[in-house]
Amino acid sequence: MESFPFKSLTELYDGLKNLISWPHIIPLRESVEYVYQGFEIHSKKLRLTKSNRDNVPKTLLCHDMKGGYLEDRFIDGSNSNEAYLFYHWSVIDTFVYFSHYFITIPPYGWINAAHSHGVKVLGTVITEHTDGERIWEIILESKEAAERFANALIEIATFYKFEGWLLNVENKIKPEDINNLVYFVKYLSDRIHQEIIGSEIIWYDSVINTGELKWQNELNEKNKEFFLNCDGIFLNYNWTDSLLSSSYILAKNSGRDAKDVYVGLDVWGRGCPGGGGFNSAHALERIRKQNLSVAIFAPGWTHEYFGPKTFYQLEDMFWAQLFPFLHIHVPIYDNEIFKTSFCRGSGSTYCRSGMVQLELDGKPFYNLSMQKLQISVPVPLLRILDCKEEVKPVNSDNDTSKKETHYIYETEKAYVRVHGNVVNFEPKSIISNENSFEFCTNYSYEGGGCLKLVTKTPRRYHRLFLVHIEFDRGVQGTIVYKPGETSTSSSHHMIDEPVLILGNDTGLKSVVPYESFELNASWRKCIYLTDLKTVNEIGVEFSRESSCYLGEIILEGKHRRYDRCESADCANRISDYTVY
Repeated sequence: MESFPFKSLTELYDGLKNLISWPHIIPLRESVEYVYQGFEIHSKKLRLTKSNRDNVPKTLLCHDMKGGYLEDRFIDGSNSNEAYLFYHWSVIDTFVYFSHYFITIPPYGWINAAHSHGVKVLGTVITEHTDGERIWEIILESKEAAERFANALIEIATFYKFEGWLLNVENKIKPEDINNLVYFVKYLSDRIHQEIIGSEIIWYDSVINTGELKWQNELNEKNKEFFLNCDGIFLNYNWTDSLLSSSYILAKNSGRDAKDVYVGLDVWGRGCPGGGGFNSAHALERIRKQNLSVAIFAPGWTHEYFGPKTFYQLEDMFWAQLFPFLHIHVPIYDNEIFKTSFCRGSGSTYCRSGMVQLELDGKPFYNLSMQKLQISVPVPLLRILDCKEEVKPVNSDNDTSKKETHYIYETEKAYVRVHGNVVNFEPKSIISNENSFEFCTNYSYEGGGCLKLVTKTPRRYHRLFLVHIEFDRGVQGTIVYKPGETSTSSSHHMIDEPVLILGNDTGLKSVVPYESFELNASWRKCIYLTDLKTVNEIGVEFSRESSCYLGEIILEGKHRRYDRCESADCANRISDYTVY
């Protein structure tokens, strides 16, 4: 089975009679009403500030790659583990799957991965050129025809359980049809809100109220009517600070929340301030200064332009620059087990309980529905400290007049040399004593990959997850890990078992293991018992310099077999976290 788009009106209306059911679609996970500030995570602030989610601008991610429907189109996944995937879900509010087909239905795996992290999913309606003009002539010939098209879009979103549509009309509209186009936008928005809780319709800044295709790069009188009849507008990318300021003012004066204005940020550049790429934070900072939302377009640039070999490193570096200007939303687990193996939905082999699954023939896999809950914070030590440009001659046919530019990005961890789409990483000989972590594909306990923690400063914890977990009884924790290297040979034979750090409004608590076991392939399992019933933060701490591979973290209600444990014994294993 494959996910696929509809390419014409006829195909759409005929297809409604025979929509193909997918396997179980994960429902959208709820999130709390507060968020955390990304810049506080970057500054490693210990006590984080909770901000009202309704008072901060939003982040929309629009995924556009090579026409769409690549390896992600397969319902049961594929045997390619080098396809693009996304895992920085904690800072995204809405995910749009984009392609240049008429009706783009988000593939099954993307819906599941986004919903697991509390992120809404939108499909795309796009029309272009002369074909687009003909399509809208049919849709807008009457209000009844407009309603029929809107009802079809609502039926598809309801059937496949995603939250709405991006409307991208990139062709002229007859002036006499504009009123029906506005009617269509309003009807679609009103009806889908009735059918799907939390649904959204977003209008792209393209055609204007005269029917001309004329990108405005701002909210103004020419596109305001569309904005006022849906949930938000996605501005084109060639804006200025003054255009953003006037957009904010017009939204407020029109009685709308200015956070419903999503300012386009094109990661490929193409006229966007800052030029995109690793300088995308330049545009994002200017957008946030206007207190407007952002629509990040085509962040798959890190994969599409540079290729799969360096993808994880460049993806983490790219998002590390954006994190200070983003907000971390907090998923809710109400009497529900929190469990992750850090799997991103792909791997060179699939492991279960630390063992390669022979029934899968040890083949690579790619399946976004297998993605487990991802960490809430950026990978450390990847902030860009400096960027230098080197202009070098190109030795081509002995013509030394040709020049090319090389870029050298200095992060806290390495020098990253970029020449076109070729990248070389040069680790620094002296790295700070900050603790760090990174995704590791060498080992896996469940799925493909795990999280490697490197402790340079013992007794300082690795912050991993910001969540809201609530149980009726005490929380029991489980960590599955594989010991790595220690800093001294004298301590190599000693096992440095991880300390579980749990936080809530009362502060952070350190919990040492109650018991531990040996598992397959050198993996170990630790059990942690607490009297905590609410958890807002999850981290891990070690007592010595070392590296460690985290294979799984579970938080659940305390098992009955531990009810007879001496309460004093359990209490002795819990203490207030102390900053070192």
